[in-house]
Amino acid sequence: MSASRLHFLHFPDVIALIARVHDLPFRSLHSPENVSAGFTVVGACPNDPTNVKCCIQVSCKDDSGRCLDNSHVACTGGVFKAGLCPGGDNVQCCQKATTEPKPPSSPAPKPTDPFVAYIRRLYDLAKQYGGNRPANQLVMEWLRHSEYNSLEWKALIGGVDDDFTTFVENASVTALAGFRDPEYNIDVKASHLGACMNGVFLKGQASGTDTNRADVTGWGGDWMTFYGEWRRDHDDQPKGGKYCLDHMCNAVDDTTFKLRDLIEDADCYNIGMRLRANPSLSIADEFEKTFAGGYKSRMKSFIEGRFGDRGKAQAVAKSMLLPGDDVIVNTGRIRLVQQQGGFLVKLPLWLSDEDMDDLTKGFADRLFGIAQSENLASQ
Repeated sequence: MSASRLHFLHFPDVIALIARVHDLPFRSLHSPENVSAGFTVVGACPNDPTNVKCCIQVSCKDDSGRCLDNSHVACTGGVFKAGLCPGGDNVQCCQKATTEPKPPSSPAPKPTDPFVAYIRRLYDLAKQYGGNRPANQLVMEWLRHSEYNSLEWKALIGGVDDDFTTFVENASVTALAGFRDPEYNIDVKASHLGACMNGVFLKGQASGTDTNRADVTGWGGDWMTFYGEWRRDHDDQPKGGKYCLDHMCNAVDDTTFKLRDLIEDADCYNIGMRLRANPSLSIADEFEKTFAGGYKSRMKSFIEGRFGDRGKAQAVAKSMLLPGDDVIVNTGRIRLVQQQGGFLVKLPLWLSDEDMDDLTKGFADRLFGIAQSENLASQ
């Protein structure tokens, strides 16, 4: 090709001549720099020197591509196919590789979608309702109102907005009891989740190894009742640490601190703390993010966020069991422990240091063991 000159012709009668001589369904003649878009024909320009060739651009017979000279031009991004072009065997159809665009597929529905829609409906109603409480807080109060609005709960974190409860009821919202957790396949209880989240949202996190009312609404309350159960079963299992490892936060164990409770404690802490830190966030969006994948690291986020390391977790667990400055919490602790262990139960204050250390070490070991299992499952 480099030894020849490509003749760029303009006259219609010459173009027609090429068409008649070579019987080509040509479209145009090409300038030298465009030769890669077609193929050359020898003898189509009889009045010019022999090194003058015509470059012709033509579509394949089935319009599936362009006819090119495969001895000089590559079919970039496609393949050559013979039998669809005029000329010699070297002139073949360059068919570009095409992929039919697939219509965008809708994401598969998740079992948690109805609960997210439920929370979003409540949030929208809370925004319509107005009032002097944040919409996120009103949703939490609605979730807890049927089971966690007793005098004790009102003393602990305050009562719910009864007018908002009526507002939601008048909107004919169908209440959902909870959802099936996507990670552990356990039914999560919406009322406990809402009550705990309400406590975290209002009270936040205590500093250092101290505890507060927010803890009592979630993991702390579960820990107190679990202590009562250990004392109830003390004769059969005197070591508190082993009792924690054997019975705390199990999926099938019938205790007051089951794995379901820990899921609720973790989600209420993680979402509640985010909403407390950034009031512009929506509780509906935060639930959606959790179910979209946040649940895979919920335990790690909760345990590291609330307890830090094992040593601090042991100290916080001890603080939760011993009397402090809050009379409401002190009174509630005794009540919860006696509910499970009986009126004459040995209260945590009376434990020896050795027994307390063994018990709280078991608490920390069990929690961080769950976090470690979560990390392994996500790898």
